[in-house]
Amino acid sequence: MQIAATYAEGGIWQIAQASWYPTMSDYLEIHHWQTIIAVSDTGSITAAAGRLHVSQSAVSHRLAEAERRLGGRLFEHRPSRGMQPTPAALALCQAAQRAMPDLARAEQDFIRSSGDVSATVRIGVGSYDCYHWLAPFAAACSDRLEGLLLELVVVGDMPVPRLADGTADLVLAPGPAQGACEATHLFTDELVLVTHPEHPLAGQSWIGPEAIAEENYFTYNRQPSPGFEYERFVRPAGLSPRTITVLEQTGAIAEMAAAGFGVSILSRWAMSPWLDSGRLVSVRCGRSGLELEWSALTRVETADDAPERQVANAIVGWLGDVPMS
Repeated sequence: MQIAATYAEGGIWQIAQASWYPTMSDYLEIHHWQTIIAVSDTGSITAAAGRLHVSQSAVSHRLAEAERRLGGRLFEHRPSRGMQPTPAALALCQAAQRAMPDLARAEQDFIRSSGDVSATVRIGVGSYDCYHWLAPFAAACSDRLEGLLLELVVVGDMPVPRLADGTADLVLAPGPAQGACEATHLFTDELVLVTHPEHPLAGQSWIGPEAIAEENYFTYNRQPSPGFEYERFVRPAGLSPRTITVLEQTGAIAEMAAAGFGVSILSRWAMSPWLDSGRLVSVRCGRSGLELEWSALTRVETADDAPERQVANAIVGWLGDVPMS
């Protein structure tokens, strides 16, 4: 088993500059599709040029050539929204946005298949940027997963859409899954208050929601997710923290809390590196606590013998042998 990291935007498209179709003069080439996607995403020639690292004139030229080859306008300028696909081009743009990432990933898989990697499994962690488990898991299960490449991807707090669009094949996700997927139970965790060891709340055995009313509170998402601390702990009390700061990386939240800049309610398991080192302490939320279920999410159509299913089963088995903090 090998492990790699990937990024949302990479240079893989630069590898293939040949035409998608046999007759280059009649159809669009890769750089045309890149340009169409960039303009559609950004709504601007200038912004698209910046994304593609080419000049504005190059973007304009590519669009004009694409329109000539296709025989119609692709974009129209709207004062409040910038450049938008024409009604005739909307389906074309949406198809390109789906197809190009698949093509890039197929190229990556093909290149890797020439070596000793038989399959790539793109794996992410929902909501949390926690990978403290990965190296021990890889060491324990390397023989079982020989020939597989684990490619780390970012899925944020939207794991099911990232499974659907092919960004990820397997996601370790906390809380209830929102959308069509297959969920395999991993373990039961707990949402806990995390704070600096010398914070006044650190010595409490448990807290009520009123305890955070005067605190600077850190969270990783701008909209509360169903089944987490806001819905189950904060909102029923009719209270809210004095100030709320959004930091999209939970690792950054942990560092800020460890430095004494505020508190947060997060997964005990995800925060275990900071808790085990003593840089943070955890306090139960409510007398009974807030249980948090973690699951391995895969696409519904995933076959039983698929590589991502093999990895999911290996994680389930390995976590069953590892004591939770």
